Amino acid sequence: MKFRKLGFFIGALMISLSLQPGAGWATRALGEVISGEITAAPSATQIEIGHHLYRIKANSPAAAAAHNFYFGQLVDVTLDKPAIGAQAEVVSITSHAN
Repeated sequence: MKFRKLGFFIGALMISLSLQPGAGWATRALGEVISGEITAAPSATQIEIGHHLYRIKANSPAAAAAHNFYFGQLVDVTLDKPAIGAQAEVVSITSHAN
């Protein structure tokens, strides 16, 4: 009988640990990934890709890396939410791998 209670306790403990906020944030989906050519010189606050202007989220990795990219370069940018219907901001910029 004690082993049955121990098994139940361990199962309840595993479920409670898996519901911690860290587990939820690890599976959080970001917005879209946009790929294209930079069509205007990027600044720390905005970047233009394929003639569409995107704001860069303040204090994000994209804000720190924006000065490393140049006009005409192919990049992938990750938005913080879907671009449809909302003002999405860029959180990550990486050079496009061919």
